[in-house]
Amino acid sequence: MVHAFRTRPLEKHYPFVIVDALYLKVREDHRVQSRGLLIAVGVNEEGYREIIGFQVANTETESSWGEFFASLKERGLKDVRLITSDNHKGLVNAVKRHFQGTTWQRCQTHFSRNMLDHTPKALQPEIKEDLRQLYEAVDVDSARKVRDQLLGKYGMKAPKAAALLDESFDDVTAVLAVPLK
Repeated sequence: MVHAFRTRPLEKHYPFVIVDALYLKVREDHRVQSRGLLIAVGVNEEGYREIIGFQVANTETESSWGEFFASLKERGLKDVRLITSDNHKGLVNAVKRHFQGTTWQRCQTHFSRNMLDHTPKALQPEIKEDLRQLYEAVDVDSARKVRDQLLGKYGMKAPKAAALLDESFDDVTAVLAVPLK
């Protein structure tokens, strides 16, 4: 059943794909080892999410992600408009190589965690709430206004977080440039 699910043809169109890895402990050769489970969730044209693929990998490299993406494409994944993932270099490079012309969006949940890691503890609840305004922006211009407000507000109080926001802004708001139709 698992093999049939993993190799089934992808007959629907999935314009949006979310990819991530989950690390699990597995028993191999009488010892426990950590393995990455690469997972792809597609959002179909009706807006429903489906697990469209998964693959066990030793590491999260460009090569392992590339192999996974190639298998999804062989099964019928095409015309992807937006791929969302964390900022893992191997993953991002594989997306660029295998899905040329597709917009890449940095996962806002992962980005929020990265921002909080760069923020003094006392400011974390406040910056977390302020980031929500950025994520709720309806277009790039309003997102830029929010970004500029946040940079002004946190530039001195949380300079590492402000620098991360400034450097990552385009990746975190890429979805706003994707046409609705």
